[in-house]
Amino acid sequence: MRFAFPLVFLAIFMAFASEVRPVDRDASWRDERWNKTDLGQFVSSSIQQSNLTVVKALSIKVGDNNEAAVCYDMAACAMRLAWTGSFLHFVPTKYGVVTPPEIAGTVTYHVSQPEPWNFPVRYRGFSLSGKRVVLSYNVLAASVLESPWFETNSTASAFVRSFEIEPSERPLNLIIVTVPTNSHPLIRTVGTSQIAYYEDNGQLFAAMATGNPEVKLGVSENHFVLTFGPHSGVQRSKLFFTSCKADDLNAFAALVNASKAPEDLKALSRPGPAHWKTIETVGQVAPPSNEPYVVDTIAVPYDNPDKALMFITGLDFLGNGDAVVCTVHGDVWTVSGIDDTLKNIRWHRFATGLYQPLGVKVVRNQIYVVGRDRITRLRDLNGDGEADSYENFYGGIDTLAERHKFVACLETDAQGNFYYVDEIALHRVSSDGQTGTAIAAGFRNPNGMSVSPTGVITVSPQQGEWTPASVICEIKPNGWYGFGGPKTTPERPLGYDQPLCWIPHSVDNSSGGQVWVTSDKWGPLKDQLLHLSYGKCEMMLTLREVVAGVAQGGVFVMKPNFLSGAMRGTFRKQDGQIYVAGSLGWETKAVKDGSLQRVRYTGQNVYLPTQLHAYSNGIELGFTQALDRSTAEDTGSYSIEQWNYHYQKKYGSKDYLTDKPDTEGHDTVNVTSAKLLPDGHSVFLQIDNLKPVMQMNIKFNVNAADGKIMRGDIYNTINKLGASKPF
Repeated sequence: MRFAFPLVFLAIFMAFASEVRPVDRDASWRDERWNKTDLGQFVSSSIQQSNLTVVKALSIKVGDNNEAAVCYDMAACAMRLAWTGSFLHFVPTKYGVVTPPEIAGTVTYHVSQPEPWNFPVRYRGFSLSGKRVVLSYNVLAASVLESPWFETNSTASAFVRSFEIEPSERPLNLIIVTVPTNSHPLIRTVGTSQIAYYEDNGQLFAAMATGNPEVKLGVSENHFVLTFGPHSGVQRSKLFFTSCKADDLNAFAALVNASKAPEDLKALSRPGPAHWKTIETVGQVAPPSNEPYVVDTIAVPYDNPDKALMFITGLDFLGNGDAVVCTVHGDVWTVSGIDDTLKNIRWHRFATGLYQPLGVKVVRNQIYVVGRDRITRLRDLNGDGEADSYENFYGGIDTLAERHKFVACLETDAQGNFYYVDEIALHRVSSDGQTGTAIAAGFRNPNGMSVSPTGVITVSPQQGEWTPASVICEIKPNGWYGFGGPKTTPERPLGYDQPLCWIPHSVDNSSGGQVWVTSDKWGPLKDQLLHLSYGKCEMMLTLREVVAGVAQGGVFVMKPNFLSGAMRGTFRKQDGQIYVAGSLGWETKAVKDGSLQRVRYTGQNVYLPTQLHAYSNGIELGFTQALDRSTAEDTGSYSIEQWNYHYQKKYGSKDYLTDKPDTEGHDTVNVTSAKLLPDGHSVFLQIDNLKPVMQMNIKFNVNAADGKIMRGDIYNTINKLGASKPF
């Protein structure tokens, strides 16, 4: 007899562990550090100001001393807000990532007109040169460049919008501001200039256009409208606007008339000097070990000159082996110097201001990042190690400003298509970024996914409403995986499509992504699937099988533990080892804000289960090592329990008996015999009356043929039984 379990105590413990309640620790998860970060010149986010919500907002610092800021709506390609004073304030709850940032200065301008342009628009991205941001978009067929700024002198100040428009056969009209109903728009001549203005509670809003006689500022109904006349060449102009007193109009006009001619925005779009300094760290290589897998740590520069937060949420590699990581607070870093020693690691801030990115992918040595608003392609045009161009590769993401509406992972398939997942669906984006398609849906707060080399896709939602436990879903087209309530059909009698496997909350309380083992240098696990636990900071080996077209399997917790919640992993071609990025946030055992670690194969023998097959008469387990016959064929070497969950609107689920679905508890599964199979690595456990079940726990305690003890737990799901296996 190998196991001697006090089953009554185990049952009590498991019943307690399975009673899950949502925990909201907003009061303790308050962190002001993001407000001390050097953000760079811009931040992508959602912005809520009074009755105006800009879902896909780009806030930009303007002025020689960053004394003002503007906010663009990138869906409408229009400026929505302008303010003076401080930039943005991040609400400290949950590290600032659940609530849109607040405007920290004094708002002097806002416009909520849903479609400011008279023709359809398409946002293309922006470039960064020094402090200047140049936006690029199309209005109908006309290519438009626009750059905001703030000009001031001793008597007046004004916001400036510089435009450069390629040839257009039609007039383009842009609504600048909507005049309040109790105000009357006026046009006044000051010298040779026309000023459009209105008064609101003693304050004037005034605007002037300069630089091109074909660009005119006028009044249409209750709007100030800037009209760009038809033209065959490049048309450049500047729009100035301010909030002032009536007595200040002359000073405002003098400021405008003294301003320089409209800039050549194409020239201004060229790369400028680098913004950030390289930071050096020294990593830690695990000491020599008898273990087959050890964890090396690439030191993260938590304490850096920019006070940038290092909550790492995405990871991939450039062709030269340098790592690319993104952080939830909007940065992308490159990491060089990765070698056997990790003594000369160099971190460089490559990009900033992205909207809470949770995935990064390198394709043909170009960096793509997914945020809550779009997939951005980043380009370093002058080779200084920093992004100069932030290209809108795919803008079709349905951005939701509410808390927890994150967009996770960025993966590709063999055809070059991109994939990301959010609470709305699992999405596929064509390789050229032109089209997006929802593949499957019903995921609660998904934080991870994977795409295998052969096209198998997995997604990992989080336990909660309509999701009774953590889960790995293997996706089928048009699948529905439960969140939001049942969608029952003859092909879907449960109301949801069955997942690959459920994982008890006590084993994985919050899932990260999955990784397929593609390396020949990582021991005997080639082609296996790994699952990352954000909550437990662990890695799990996923034992997968397909029975009559139905996927199922289980997880086995491996020994590596990480400094932070495991989010993403990928294999590096140069050394064949897996690198794992981690982050802090919700419920997790993380001890660091973020982490970047290497799980390295040492060459030692691996003692792991790698095969799991369910038959109508029992379960077959396969191991990496040959087994000792005496322990393998001792039924006391195994202990099996099983239980089901309730699929319900209520948060999570307790554990229930399989034959009494309303009674809490676990069923004991009797192993009637154990037989070592001819390959010497596999054992068949005969089980009478085996049936499909949501959750099973297989405990094993056997010896390898060389005497090494192999002991552990497999947590698996049986969706379909194979035919009876002869043994």
